Amino acid sequence: MQDNQQPVLETQTIDGIVTLTKNNPQDNYGMSLATLKAMGEALDTVKDSPAIRAVVIDAGGRGFHAGAVAVTELRPRLEDLNREDFQRLVKMGHKLGNQIAALPIPVIGVARGGALGGGLELLLRSDFLYCLDGARFSFPEVTLGFVAAWGGTQLAARLMPFRRAQEMLLLGESINGIQAAEFGLVTASFATAEVLDARLRDVLARLRHCSPASVRWTKECLEAAWEGSLDLGLDREMEAETETMDSGDFLKGLGALGNGQVYDYSAGKAVAKKSR
Repeated sequence: MQDNQQPVLETQTIDGIVTLTKNNPQDNYGMSLATLKAMGEALDTVKDSPAIRAVVIDAGGRGFHAGAVAVTELRPRLEDLNREDFQRLVKMGHKLGNQIAALPIPVIGVARGGALGGGLELLLRSDFLYCLDGARFSFPEVTLGFVAAWGGTQLAARLMPFRRAQEMLLLGESINGIQAAEFGLVTASFATAEVLDARLRDVLARLRHCSPASVRWTKECLEAAWEGSLDLGLDREMEAETETMDSGDFLKGLGALGNGQVYDYSAGKAVAKKSR
């Protein structure tokens, strides 16, 4: 049983970055009912805060995100689970996945050791997903009598080459971090934790120079690209550009550019460009 004094999710906010770290080793850092609830509440807290510019989702231990252990918590006995329970389980995963995807700020998933099942499915809703080369990723549901129904079938089929997604989902076999990056399941894979952490710092620093309004509406446009037609996407672009420019952020960005600087939207001022 989880110690009431020990939260299943550690929340840390530093310089506008909220890091959510799964802290439930008894569940192998998987998605228990308590973890689902804690993460949903944490995301609700940050979604409308102008002070937050990114969310990082990580896991303790070796950085491996296990699956939906919540299925074992719905009833005292697995034999007593019914159709309503099955649907409730799916809805819980879909709800949290939608919360992650709907955030107007970037969400960065970190899977140093990899992820499987429901843990992987929720990480796929992140805008960026980083791992180590030796990480392992899988959808083992077919070997356990389930379906990857927290978005796994739909997201993998969109992110990966379809034949790769078929093989991964229909066989339940795992792939490593290098393959996951090659197939498009993750954003990038790194040889060492030090290189991964350096990339994470670079991304978070880069976000300081990205207009919050532009980021929010660019995410809306990217979502439209997933949803369907080119016409839908172009209509969303019209709305996005109108709303973004109306925020006035372009005046700050162009003003800084004209002076040979870049605008730091977190600090609210123009700063000198850093040489790369």
